[in-house]
Amino acid sequence: MPFFKRGRSSVCPSEVIESLTAYGATALATRSGQPEDSRFGWSFVGPVVNVLRGPDQNLAIQELYEAGVSSEDPLRLVGAYNLLKEWEPTSKDERFLELEDRFLDFMHERRYSSGHLTRYEADRWIAVHGDLRTSFDRIVETEVPSFSDAPTAGELELGTAKLLLLTAPLPEGNAFYAERHLDGSYAVFSERQYSNEDPTRSRYEEDELGPFSSMAELLRTLGEWFGLRPYWADPDIEPYFTSYRG
Repeated sequence: MPFFKRGRSSVCPSEVIESLTAYGATALATRSGQPEDSRFGWSFVGPVVNVLRGPDQNLAIQELYEAGVSSEDPLRLVGAYNLLKEWEPTSKDERFLELEDRFLDFMHERRYSSGHLTRYEADRWIAVHGDLRTSFDRIVETEVPSFSDAPTAGELELGTAKLLLLTAPLPEGNAFYAERHLDGSYAVFSERQYSNEDPTRSRYEEDELGPFSSMAELLRTLGEWFGLRPYWADPDIEPYFTSYRG
């Protein structure tokens, strides 16, 4: 059921207004790397965009604005904003900017990273809040301990490996391992999917990192190379990240 009364002046298709929650959900999924939902291609977006380009632009903006702000379902607002964004992502209309700010607050509260934002959205957040790194991403800088103050790292047995980092949950995430060779030296290798089309996981030698003479040296280098703590980290490497998400 629509959340506001549609009169004769309504210019957006009723099926679009009634599908804004589903459209909002798929818009978020697409930002997270999932395939676009075929239900919401140009046949869904196009009629509204065409109205927004014509003489009824103001009415269309108002209908989408009211549909977004009058609902207690945040996905409906997400849908209304993302549909308007398809028309003009840099619009200065106050109604669009209010929807954009509410959408950005929604993303921030749910701890999405700034990597999920468009350039225009990032610029809007910076204009309102000052920066992305400390305010949107909640990045906190930290100091890496000196060698003398660092915790003792246990050495691996010859010919063995240990998982240290995951960039995302498996099977999609990249996994980084420490490996000790038979000659006693250490190296880093990763396991990751070959491509979006081919999910086969393969091993890759991270030759730009190493070789190392000790586990402590490897942990320090890999932690500083990542900088920001990823999705998962072994406790042994935790002290060596230069920043973390607060």
